[in-house]
Amino acid sequence: MRTPSLSLSQGHVFAMRPCQCQMPTSKGVVAAPLLQRRPVARCTAFRGQPNKQQQRPAPCPCRSSTGGESSNSSDSKVAEKSSGKIATTLAGLDALLGVQEEKQDAEDHKASDEAKSSDKLTVDVSPDVVKSIAQADLGRRNASNGKGKDSKDVEKQLSDQMTRIVDRAKQLASQDTEQGTYKWGKVTEQNLGKDFETLLGMLRPEESVNKDDIKILKEQIFGPNVFWVTETRATDDILDGGIVVRGNLRAPRDQVLETVIKGVKQTFGDKYQVFLVPDPDSEEADPKGGPRVAFQVLPNIVAQPKPIVRWQYAAATVLFGLTLLSATQLGLLANVSKLPKETIEWLARPENYDPDRTPPGLEGFDPVPFLLSSLPITASVMATQFVHELGHRMVAFRKKIKLGPSLFIPNSQIGTFGAVTQFKSLVKNNTDMFDVSFAGPAAAAATSLALFVVGLAWSTGGDIPKEALVPVPTQLFQGSLLLGSIANTVLGESAMRNANVLIHPLLIGGWCGLVATALNSLPVGSLDGGKMTQAAYGQSTLTITSFFTYVGLGLGFLGSSLALPFGLYVLICQRTTEKYVQDKITPAAGGRQTALAVLIIASILILLPMLPSGTDAAAVNNGTFL
Repeated sequence: MRTPSLSLSQGHVFAMRPCQCQMPTSKGVVAAPLLQRRPVARCTAFRGQPNKQQQRPAPCPCRSSTGGESSNSSDSKVAEKSSGKIATTLAGLDALLGVQEEKQDAEDHKASDEAKSSDKLTVDVSPDVVKSIAQADLGRRNASNGKGKDSKDVEKQLSDQMTRIVDRAKQLASQDTEQGTYKWGKVTEQNLGKDFETLLGMLRPEESVNKDDIKILKEQIFGPNVFWVTETRATDDILDGGIVVRGNLRAPRDQVLETVIKGVKQTFGDKYQVFLVPDPDSEEADPKGGPRVAFQVLPNIVAQPKPIVRWQYAAATVLFGLTLLSATQLGLLANVSKLPKETIEWLARPENYDPDRTPPGLEGFDPVPFLLSSLPITASVMATQFVHELGHRMVAFRKKIKLGPSLFIPNSQIGTFGAVTQFKSLVKNNTDMFDVSFAGPAAAAATSLALFVVGLAWSTGGDIPKEALVPVPTQLFQGSLLLGSIANTVLGESAMRNANVLIHPLLIGGWCGLVATALNSLPVGSLDGGKMTQAAYGQSTLTITSFFTYVGLGLGFLGSSLALPFGLYVLICQRTTEKYVQDKITPAAGGRQTALAVLIIASILILLPMLPSGTDAAAVNNGTFL
């Protein structure tokens, strides 16, 4: 006999077999069908009308209390036993079919919907944030093109656009996809993406590289015979409006860069600037030698250094005056022995400090000779820094590189830490950056060394009167391994055994100049030494040398008592590397790497202190660095 079957909700089939119990019907007594599961599926015998949601299948008629009873007690026991088996089987079937899990999922989904409906999405645009963004964007645009623009208009445009984005987000978050609004939600999501692109377009420079210009760049400027373009895409910083052009060189990279720069200049004028950078997606070497390269095309508005503003000139003037005062203070402190003895003893006791009281011994004291005695040291310190900055500017002028005003950094121990002098125009290549950066320390080192040698010679004899010499504690020479060793050798052991030694003021000026030059020659950040390291050895090498320089300064190995203030100065003012170089790949050559290595080694030897012995340890750690 053919076995009857029922269709399933998932297209499977359950086979049926006759049941042991019987049920009365209008046509007599027939066997009630029992489901015997073959594949894992759901039966279509639902309670009520079927719908798209899965429901628990109707129980077998054998489980109904109204079903037919057996004619005797034996059949009744069999039916009860069979009914228990059926219940166990159906319970296992429910577990296999996931009926209980579906019920639990439905309950969780319902609770989640209730929670979503009870929570209101509240998103607001902070006026302070909008105002800050508007002011920053306006300042960047006005600083670059010099055109004035109403800050309130820019702020209103950005505020309206950001409010529109927030409204879209609220609509998207509150839409109910289960109630036929899925299509409407997709439209809202697309509109939200367009609004975001509009906001980014408002923040991007007005001269961003557009599609038509990209086509001209690929077809007319790069071309198959110059640089075979394989990909053009936006730069990592989406707000700079530039693109990265990847491909393969068809000639030496310096020739290709020169051709591309010339082509962009002829085609677009000053609209764009071109940079040669490492390929961001390739670490393989280029077949023509060196690393694989890419080109970065940026709008001139973001590619150029920030222009000089008036406050920088005012700040340079103020800092120069403070540096002059610190150098004068250094000279006066070195000649403090020229004050009356009772005045020195009174000043040596802090408890005597009283700004309204005149120190003893100064009655009738003529301060003019004392002030004039500070001139040799003050003039030496300032002359060294003047020569340093002059060296930078002479080479920069020859290479047509514009520099900003020199912002001198005063220091009470050596007069000054040097000056912050920024590039205010693009630097063509690493060789030019090296030459400009190297010229300052080289000129300052030569001047300081001459002062140091002359001062050392005049300290050991000659026709120099004793009154022109300055007494200095011998322990202070422990502050520099190189300079201290030279001074100890020239002055002699007999002079260095005394508590104080008489030296010429030029020796102090030369010493301070050499220390300041050594500090600025350290390979870290955007110091002169950092720029030279970046130009000669690359960015990765500068990262390594910067780390060890920070460690040396942090532990006090470099510069002794000067390490902490100078390290803070670098972190605040000079920690970022130089980025306004068009050819970032080709290193400076022609013996420049060797010259830099010699300069860095000499700087480290100057800044490393001598190993103190006995009472010398206190002198090195008391905060004074000669």
